[in-house]
Amino acid sequence: MVMIQSTGSPKKFKQTNSVMISKMKIKKHIWVSFAALLTVISNITATAKENMITNFSEDGTDSLKWRITDDRVMGGRSQGKFEITNQGTMRFSGNLSLENNGGFSSVRSGGVSFDLSDSEGLALRVKGDGRKYQVRLGTEARYRSWDVSFSAGFQTKKDTWVNVRIPFSDFKAGFRGRSLDQVSFDPSKIRRLGILLGDKKPGRFEVEIDSISAYSGGSSNTIMDLVAADARFKTLAAAVNAAGLGEVLSGAGPFTVFAPTDAAFESLPEGTVEALLTEEGKTSLISILKNHVVSGRADLSSALGAGSISNLENNTLKVTFSEGSVRVNDAVLRQADVSTSNGIVHIIDSVLVPTKEGPTSILETANKAGSFKTLLAAVETAGLEDYLESGESVTIFAPTDAAFNKLPAGTVEQLLKPENRKKLETVLINHALQGSVGAGTALSQGTAETLGNQTLTFKIQGGRFQVNGITIDTVDLVCSNGIIHVVDEVILFEENEDRAGLEINDQSVTPQASIIAAIQQGVPLYNQGNARACADVYRDCIKSLAMRTDLNDVIKTSLNRSLKMSESKSADESAWIYRYALDKTYSTLTGHTL
Repeated sequence: MVMIQSTGSPKKFKQTNSVMISKMKIKKHIWVSFAALLTVISNITATAKENMITNFSEDGTDSLKWRITDDRVMGGRSQGKFEITNQGTMRFSGNLSLENNGGFSSVRSGGVSFDLSDSEGLALRVKGDGRKYQVRLGTEARYRSWDVSFSAGFQTKKDTWVNVRIPFSDFKAGFRGRSLDQVSFDPSKIRRLGILLGDKKPGRFEVEIDSISAYSGGSSNTIMDLVAADARFKTLAAAVNAAGLGEVLSGAGPFTVFAPTDAAFESLPEGTVEALLTEEGKTSLISILKNHVVSGRADLSSALGAGSISNLENNTLKVTFSEGSVRVNDAVLRQADVSTSNGIVHIIDSVLVPTKEGPTSILETANKAGSFKTLLAAVETAGLEDYLESGESVTIFAPTDAAFNKLPAGTVEQLLKPENRKKLETVLINHALQGSVGAGTALSQGTAETLGNQTLTFKIQGGRFQVNGITIDTVDLVCSNGIIHVVDEVILFEENEDRAGLEINDQSVTPQASIIAAIQQGVPLYNQGNARACADVYRDCIKSLAMRTDLNDVIKTSLNRSLKMSESKSADESAWIYRYALDKTYSTLTGHTL
């Protein structure tokens, strides 16, 4: 999803091209004329088409028969409303309540029939309150005869009009909170359209929508397809393949790539390209290529508006209009907004060589990033700091703070206790490989053995680079003593996770905490369609509770009865039997329901 800030009244600047420049105040100290900038943008921007779905009507009519659907249909207390304004926009507002298991409000169209198979995604022009909303689409897809919703989020900016683009690849299937990965999205059969707020933040909300359209850039090829097919990028294609990044740039993305031409590579000092394409130069090559890649779609308008953009190498690229040209650092932008199915390509005339000093150590890099506080605390507690500063080459799959937060409640606190130091050390060394192992090498080898003698498996799944089924968000952060790959979950093995996350069977915590931990791990598994894994988590927790000395015989008898009842039952039935037993036990112990 890409958000581009725009100004001006909504109807005066209806966009029909991929770049729309609204009314701007040109200050006197700007030397280059606005007309010159428009001319340059017009000359270098690739044309994209937008097909209007609705721009509402200034006379207040409602062609798509919009209506409100709140959580009141499920007993909640949220309340929304909408109006078609005399400015030709739709204003969706109301109050979001979390009471009585509520938490959503939506405005939905009546039945529609759109074939958007020739488009890449939806484009919206919105003014909001700073909250994150969702676009909900319905097709003819069904789950157990019920309608399936396909949703994708977009961020609003408070009191500011922004242009938002959401590629169809961002839309994920779901039904009542359950992810349906096996259900595919068919843009040729759009039957419903809606806007939903469900960010779990109670209070007033308001978003104004100027238009909704479908956009296309005329290409279904990936970035890698484009690079491989264009004769201007022979050196770039060879470099990407040598670095092992071809599959990444063929994946879902989205990415923005500043693509140097062959002439750009030829302008480097003699012998540079040849050296980079050797095995010894691979690390440097990966660093240089990542300096040209940005996560997400950043078209020319948004990049110029921001003035700078951060790349995968954590460097800042300055995007400016100077000396009659749009420049990315010192490189001249020759062609912009070449759309692909998984991102955008901008063509430049120079190679963007990283200018930062030599790489820092793994610990210094993690400290600087600011998103690995829990990992760093764990490394210190486990006494592994000296090893990571020793200079010995190592590859780390680094879970972010958000990854640790996905563990059951209390797990991190338990791990950081002195008595659990050995267990913590085992968890950490199973995130490490000996030597510097880049993403390309890992993918080509398929597996690798951790320092804890466990096996990691690497593959591309759904366009995402994964290790043991966990997404690697960022690859190949080159450090002075190895490489960091950033993962979005903690990698656990049954031998060191006690199945339900280090806490469920830990009798140093209360029975209530064990139950909550089991449910927190089991619910996502069930919602992902893995009823067996969910049932196993609940069963192990029940067995542990039944052996505790601080629970009375009545509770233990009830728990053991649930184990007996589940015999010969299906995984789904077992999961519900166990869940009922856990809920009942929790209610007996606390007087409250989960």
